[in-house]
Amino acid sequence: MKDNCEGSKLKDLKAIDLLDTPTKKEYDEIFNLAAFICDTPISLVSIITDTHTPLYQSFCVHAIKVPQELFIVEDARKDVRFKNNTLVTGTPNIVFYAGMPLISRTGIVLGTFCVIDTKPKKLEKKQLDALLSLANQVVNLFELHSNRVVIKEMAKNHASESDRLENIIKATQVGTWEWDLSTDMVTINEQWASMLGYTIDELQPITSKSIHKMVFPEDIPSVNKMNAACFEKRADFYVGDFRFLHKKGHAVWIHDRGQVISWSKEGQPLLMVGTHTDITKQKENEIINDHSEKRFKGLVQNGSDLIVILDIDANYHYCSPTSLKVLGIPPEEFIGKNALQYIHIDDHEIIKESILRLEAETQFTLRPYRFKHRDGSWRWLETVVTNLMDNPAIGGIVANSKDVTERVITEEKLKKSEDYYRLLYDSQTNYVVRTNMDGNYTYVNKKFVEEFGWLHPEGEILGKNCLTSIIDYHHQKTHDVVGQCIEEPGKVFKIEIDKPSKNGKIVTTLWDFVCILDKEGVPTELQCIGLDITARVKSQKALEESEQRYSDIFHLSPQPMWVYDTKTLKFLDVNKAAMKHYGYSYDEFLDMDLRDIRPESEIPKLEEPSNHIQQKGESYYHGEYIHKKKNGKEIIVEIHTNILSYKGKLVKVALATDITESYKHTQAIEQQNKKLRKIAWTQSHRVRAPLTSIMGLVDLLNAHDQTADEKEQVLKYIMNSAMELDAVIRKIVSTTQKNDI
Repeated sequence: MKDNCEGSKLKDLKAIDLLDTPTKKEYDEIFNLAAFICDTPISLVSIITDTHTPLYQSFCVHAIKVPQELFIVEDARKDVRFKNNTLVTGTPNIVFYAGMPLISRTGIVLGTFCVIDTKPKKLEKKQLDALLSLANQVVNLFELHSNRVVIKEMAKNHASESDRLENIIKATQVGTWEWDLSTDMVTINEQWASMLGYTIDELQPITSKSIHKMVFPEDIPSVNKMNAACFEKRADFYVGDFRFLHKKGHAVWIHDRGQVISWSKEGQPLLMVGTHTDITKQKENEIINDHSEKRFKGLVQNGSDLIVILDIDANYHYCSPTSLKVLGIPPEEFIGKNALQYIHIDDHEIIKESILRLEAETQFTLRPYRFKHRDGSWRWLETVVTNLMDNPAIGGIVANSKDVTERVITEEKLKKSEDYYRLLYDSQTNYVVRTNMDGNYTYVNKKFVEEFGWLHPEGEILGKNCLTSIIDYHHQKTHDVVGQCIEEPGKVFKIEIDKPSKNGKIVTTLWDFVCILDKEGVPTELQCIGLDITARVKSQKALEESEQRYSDIFHLSPQPMWVYDTKTLKFLDVNKAAMKHYGYSYDEFLDMDLRDIRPESEIPKLEEPSNHIQQKGESYYHGEYIHKKKNGKEIIVEIHTNILSYKGKLVKVALATDITESYKHTQAIEQQNKKLRKIAWTQSHRVRAPLTSIMGLVDLLNAHDQTADEKEQVLKYIMNSAMELDAVIRKIVSTTQKNDI
């Protein structure tokens, strides 16, 4: 529930995304529990906003003046601050109010958690303690909600980065594949299928067998041989060029790269991944070069596309016909010109360095440099330089060049991607570290340095032992987990580790450890990702303490209480007072249901409370029933029940008050009243008859005209009436003494 108060900042509410948030089930459960514990009809959270309700109309403004204390108004009608308030004089007729300010972790008051009643009330200390604990739980729920919002945003960002990586892969026109060896199913991307003229749907289902059918028969043994080397751990990965059959029937040359990235405990390969690149054009160029002039047959290496001969000053003396295909320039245009006039000025130093290297080296490879295409664009060339100045058939420097523009662009994109993810690791809130097998750091990200770099004031963390940032009592625990990682490489092990902080307190962290093997299968590195869970551990501890307090409230209550299943009526929990009052042990109660503590005549009434709740939609109920103790004695009890969530199910908690003695006392009073009414009736009817007779006879006796015989007869009548009156009085006295009136 929400209320409003003016004059407060909204930044904390917006930060945890609470405004306009619908009521959650967990909040309702806390409200119900607060109302039950404090025995009030209303429990709510009043959130501070800056709209609508005038400040003077709200109780919350008084509550937040002392943020660390409960604000209690036992009778608002007598309180000068509120007795004329419309909330007191009118709807909702507030009389009692108890509110606890809700304070965010940044120290801002978000609102109040309060209970309200329409009659005066005083709360016991245990009720006040419970209200404080419930207020803390509401703040915890606020912060948990905030954490969910943050995680949701992180997931959104992760999805965005996944899309970005997918776009990079599409831009490089690289086909990707994943082979699940346990199911033999293969997953490919659209580019992989497109290289061979298919769509992914046309190839479904994709298995290793269906892919092998697309491999040129002559190349299948080579493919199997390279796979076997990886499966047997004789190689970390394979790289090869193989022919595949296009949908239209012609051959497509594929540069294939694969690696096993997941193994079973028994050392069997589970998952293999790789890439496919169409190199058909490069292979065609190799064939063209194979048919070049004889004097260049021995010079063409590894499918070089462009062959030139230069003198020591880098002037062209020969250029192969492939220059037209590679650079769009006919070979004759190069003759007599200097290479530097085609090469990007920023790369001239590469060429000058190569000329100097010729004095000591016969052959070497230049790193990629930019060469101007006829269309004005810059193409990246990779060149193998061979010094054949002393060869009379050549008499110059032979440069075998290939266009590697696509590769360089791809590498740059991948480098940017790698730099991005490295930056991501450095900027994320998790700790990322790597250590060698001696426990010395080989990598730490920015977050780790910010939190624990102070342990190394000299400023150098790499090379230092990781135990320096771990509290002593967790050293052995860390050693044990590292041992498990080494025994099962590739498996992730979780561990909680306490670390010191700058302020002298303890930081509790949760880590994922995994051991990485080198090419020979030897453990070489530990990779670890951790996060600070201090707040989570603190919240968990607070929750456990809160649960214990509520358990104590239940079990130590002087009145019998129990929890039972609303469907089966079985007891789920009982307190000590119930065991003592009814005579059953705890285990006996848990083997029973509500029918076992009621006489046969009372069992049909068990359905009445549930029918009442279903009809009116209420969770609270009370009534009077006859119960039966273990010794067979029947008692009259007043039952109050409320619906709660207990261990994941809907249950009722009941509080029983034995009213047998007060009930009997009331019956005795009613019986005495009945006897008194009977005596009163006797007095008003039977006593009046003889008394009236006597009074009449006395008047007659006073008459002056009566004879002596007549007066004697009247006296006789008076005596009879007096005796009759005496008999009635004796009967009244006897009845009174008999019934102890």
